[in-house]
Amino acid sequence: MKTPAAVIFATRAGGVTLDRDAKGGNPFATALIELAGSDYSTLGAFAQVLRSRTELCSTGRQSPEWLDLPADLRWSLCTAVSAPTGRCVALVLIVSDYPEAGGWPLFGAAWDERRVSACFEKYGFVVTSGIAPERTALLTALRAFAIRSRDCESAVIYSTGHGVECRGETYLLPADYPFAKGYAGSLLAARAVSIAQLRTACIARATNLVFFGGCRTRVCTG
Repeated sequence: MKTPAAVIFATRAGGVTLDRDAKGGNPFATALIELAGSDYSTLGAFAQVLRSRTELCSTGRQSPEWLDLPADLRWSLCTAVSAPTGRCVALVLIVSDYPEAGGWPLFGAAWDERRVSACFEKYGFVVTSGIAPERTALLTALRAFAIRSRDCESAVIYSTGHGVECRGETYLLPADYPFAKGYAGSLLAARAVSIAQLRTACIARATNLVFFGGCRTRVCTG
């Protein structure tokens, strides 16, 4: 069975992220776009520079960390598509409007959907974006991406929206999450989208990577 995708989080466990920086979006997205054109020696080296640049763009509010990152792997966004064995695909999965929460829109996230998609396309990735923000649509997009990615060289997901953390798992809250019911672990598992679900949608042959730009606020209520 293929190892789940590595994850680079926009901030530390329990931390929050900024929706809008001087460039109009999440500082993590700003840093990723600024660094995408550079060819780093390894994925680990890229992650370290991404952390430093995000800390700078967020004036210290965000400090990225990662999970199961193959640090010695030779890979970067700008060179991924030059691999001789196949194409590269990306899914940009953004939730920016939350009517169930009485508004609570994320204008920066909406901007990030456009600029991150354009960044991936610039470096040759086949990009899917513009997914409806309800949970069913998000999960359908993830299933389709899993099918599409399995015959590719690299698969990348960039996702953001309101995010929370419960018992060590981080969740993306969809637009139809029932905020009035709270954040019990069982409710999050049933009505949110976990990072584990994002990870298992990336099943390319060589490199599988999830960038998560949301908060990781600890919220478990039962």
